[in-house]
Amino acid sequence: IGAGPAGIGVAERLARSGHAVTMFDAWPVPGALLHYGIPNFKQNKATVAEKFDDLQAMGVRLVMNTHIGRDVPFEHLERDYDAVFIGAGAIAGAELGFEHEDAPGVYSATEFLVRGNLPPEELPEGLREPLPDMRRVVVIGGGDTSMDCVRTAVRLGAEQVRLVYRRTEEEMQGRAEERQHAYEEGVIFDYVTAPLAILTDADGAVSGVRCQRMQLGEPDESGRARPEPIPDTEFEIAADAVVIAIGYNVDEEWGEVAPEVNRDPWGRFTVDPDTMRTNRPGVFAGGDDVNGADLVVTALADGHVAAASIEEYLETGEW
Repeated sequence: IGAGPAGIGVAERLARSGHAVTMFDAWPVPGALLHYGIPNFKQNKATVAEKFDDLQAMGVRLVMNTHIGRDVPFEHLERDYDAVFIGAGAIAGAELGFEHEDAPGVYSATEFLVRGNLPPEELPEGLREPLPDMRRVVVIGGGDTSMDCVRTAVRLGAEQVRLVYRRTEEEMQGRAEERQHAYEEGVIFDYVTAPLAILTDADGAVSGVRCQRMQLGEPDESGRARPEPIPDTEFEIAADAVVIAIGYNVDEEWGEVAPEVNRDPWGRFTVDPDTMRTNRPGVFAGGDDVNGADLVVTALADGHVAAASIEEYLETGEW
């Protein structure tokens, strides 16, 4: 389940060993993060397509536009296949919890990136409408995804693009070279600044973000200095588009789709890290839906571990 890096790792190894492999994915084009999550200006999507051409030549069957749970019940996969690997990723955008977060003009990072970088025919039906023209864009976040969003906004023709991040540049978790590209493209960085509210106009559409300047205090549980508000420093940034890029979570729907597969308090599947086995016999999981949002190479490695474990399970029947 999932035609992304983890699924690729599983499918390739099992197909090479002669097993019949079927990959299910809810999106129209295979690749998941590799196709949809990385902007065109950073990656040649032809290489991703070639990988899936190779997999299909090895006998891997692709079933796209198929949502497990909605289109195919999870229990049917358990019934019809000898083993099931869950590698659907962490694609649910983390939310701020603000009022008006669902206002027109407010986007999750995923929605903004796919609608801003890919043609409609490669998107699910609900995301095919092109993004409207936007002059002033505010992106909230501080990782590599937020850099992808600000740089996409520049390419969409926005006159002003600003990034709001509540800590200093030194504490940003994204790569320095990504920030440098954004600087060179004219992005404005509001460091040590926290969003307080999403503002809307009389029609209910987004009109800006209310922010507050911060200062760094004592370290928090992550070991980084805790941002603390500076009194009387609130201000507003006008915007006709706001993008929330503060991280990703595993889709909560899995609690209903596969309720008998154990998950942790954050909704991630719990597995034996040496085998990627879940508590459910014949069901394996790996990648971001186990680790949370992580690197492509980590997901790919999980897939390789899971494939070896699946082969052992198929040979011995032991769990």
